[in-house]
Amino acid sequence: MNRRPATATILLTLAALGACGGDSGDSETAPGTVLVEQSGTLGPGDSRLESGEFVDRFEVEVEVGQMLGADVTSDAFDTYVVIRSPGGIQTENDDFEGDVRHSYAEVAVDEPGTWVVWATSFEPGETGDYRIEVRARDGGALAALDPGVRVEAGRLESGDDRLEGGEYRDTYTFEGEAGQHALLDLRSGDLDTYLILVSPSGRVFENDDFEGDARRSVISETLDEAGEYRVGVTSYSAGETGAYSLRITLTEAEPAMARAPRTEAGSLAAGDDTLRTGEFADLYTFAGTPGETLVATLSSSEFDPYLIVRGPDDDRRENDDLEGRPGESEVEMTLTESGEYRVIVTSYAPGETGSYSLRIDRGAPDRAEQQRRDVAALPVGSSVRSALDDDDALRDTGQFRDLYVFEGAAGDGVSVRMTSQAFDTYVQVVTPGGEVIDNDDWEGSLQESRIDLVLPESGRYRLVATSYRAGDTGAYELAVSPQAGMRTVDDGTGGRVMGVFVGISDYGGRANDLAYTAEDAHTVAQALQTGAGMRPGDAVILTDGEATLANVQQAIRDVGSRAGPDDLFVFFYSGHGGRVERGGPQITDPDAMDETLELFDAGITDDEFSSLLAEIDPGIAMLVLDACFSGGFSKDVVSVPGRIGFFSSEEDVTSSVAAKFRAGGYLSHFMADAVGDRLADADGDTAISAIELSQYLYERYRADVKSDGPDDYVRTGGPQTGYQHLVIDRGSIRPNQVLFR
Repeated sequence: MNRRPATATILLTLAALGACGGDSGDSETAPGTVLVEQSGTLGPGDSRLESGEFVDRFEVEVEVGQMLGADVTSDAFDTYVVIRSPGGIQTENDDFEGDVRHSYAEVAVDEPGTWVVWATSFEPGETGDYRIEVRARDGGALAALDPGVRVEAGRLESGDDRLEGGEYRDTYTFEGEAGQHALLDLRSGDLDTYLILVSPSGRVFENDDFEGDARRSVISETLDEAGEYRVGVTSYSAGETGAYSLRITLTEAEPAMARAPRTEAGSLAAGDDTLRTGEFADLYTFAGTPGETLVATLSSSEFDPYLIVRGPDDDRRENDDLEGRPGESEVEMTLTESGEYRVIVTSYAPGETGSYSLRIDRGAPDRAEQQRRDVAALPVGSSVRSALDDDDALRDTGQFRDLYVFEGAAGDGVSVRMTSQAFDTYVQVVTPGGEVIDNDDWEGSLQESRIDLVLPESGRYRLVATSYRAGDTGAYELAVSPQAGMRTVDDGTGGRVMGVFVGISDYGGRANDLAYTAEDAHTVAQALQTGAGMRPGDAVILTDGEATLANVQQAIRDVGSRAGPDDLFVFFYSGHGGRVERGGPQITDPDAMDETLELFDAGITDDEFSSLLAEIDPGIAMLVLDACFSGGFSKDVVSVPGRIGFFSSEEDVTSSVAAKFRAGGYLSHFMADAVGDRLADADGDTAISAIELSQYLYERYRADVKSDGPDDYVRTGGPQTGYQHLVIDRGSIRPNQVLFR
């Protein structure tokens, strides 16, 4: 089993839909039938996960329509719980409500068969006593399967029928009527799914990656003939095996009037449901289908409207001021799940009241449009001209994106190049194993992104063509070219590592004090001495009252002036970050905001810091900024050749204290592990390349960083999601450039 980010499906009440924060879920384990209730011990002799954690396994039988909850507590280790469906879909939780000794996951049972619960730990090798309780209760999201819904939990394995290409295949049939709508939803946690539907007359419909998800395939079709339909469940590559879940839903075609625009006139007033942050809220619901389009528009002249849409899987979209208009909010999306969608009408500020108008427009699924949103083949040696537009799928961070795939062999060199004259390009390569390699501005150009890569494994690689800024559209060209003679790791600079390390916990009253941030400077400096051979004399550490603006500027000039063309200069910062308004937008700051590092006595903006770095000329200048809004330094600082940056959060999102690790920030702790303990040296060649360091930090963020959830927001001129994401900008630094030896 591969470890995934800690997530859990928790039942939410309307009070948990607050726009400004708070935990979700009930602090008490849900009542119901007890399936497992016992004490256990993790330790030598137990089975282990692939990532090294001891694990105990419990099998339970539950009925479709129930809710299955698993609760694990321990005084000895950091608990982790996993619920796995018969089809291999996993629901996981690490720290329930922030408690490292308590994990709780709950999921709606939508598959018949045996469900499995794992009791394990967060870190490999943790041992000790624990207690587990597994319960099933009625009244779940699927109180009972609709008569038109059929769920098959199966497994592709040796001995199954095979396609001509060598893929295993299971076949199911159903009787369909002309005019019915068929929704086939195939998911697996074990294999790259592929779904085939054959009509009675032999017409074939196929889907590989629904919305780019390699573990899900969906076909949504209105049937045009009666008779027996055949469903083929298979995999993308030959020989793949594993469990899967197939849901077949047949419904009568929805009358045209059911999709006519729905309008609601209402008012927010005292006595309405209230979000936990004080805003009044009204709730509207509708039944959605994957592939449908939704445009929900909320208008009011009496209060500042705020609109939230939540899907059956708890995916959340929200909007405050549509295109800067304070009286209108709008959410536009393509639905990806079947089930009940909730539209929450509320206000930006607590206690606002007044009348409003809500319009809900739904468009029927369009097969051609959905195919365009999935994946397109782009073999090595070919290119494509396309465009980002309003009909494309959205990334979690709001950018439109197109998806492509190519097949590659381990050891081959490829160059992925994306160019556009219409927007600031951004490109990602996702390896067959799930590693993400990205580039924003190639050699400082906003119109070109490029990744040169020696393929680390054979298989299918995914390309994400997108933009740096949310909402950008326009034409682009994407090319994948073979590159002969590339090596996995180059010779590197071979010079010295030197740096300035700043950490501020005590702000002397200028700002609230922070925990552990001063220690972060010492921790990272020591890690570079231990793991990268940095000499103590090549490091300046400034903490608390020492970290004044003048002292930091002088330290950068002094240390940087000694750095030659073969040396790596590191600037590390852990402390407060801020945002200030600038005179107007610029190409690198379209939001008209500058980000700052708040030193002991004053702040320094991203533009000012970039000018400061321009005074020194090392071979490579590396920024490691563990501060709120630090991602805003990416565009302004990593904008000339020879600079690389690692930033703890995006430019409009705060950064959390990593109290679990007794560190001021997650990035500080992970960087120390990456270099000090050499954990980023993935291939064991004693050199840490830019891509190895990037990937290690990405994986640690994905696995370990705990956001408080989508109900937490940063109020900085408008709400932003509370999710903290790592920002890496390698600029002109090639992926195979060695940073540390």
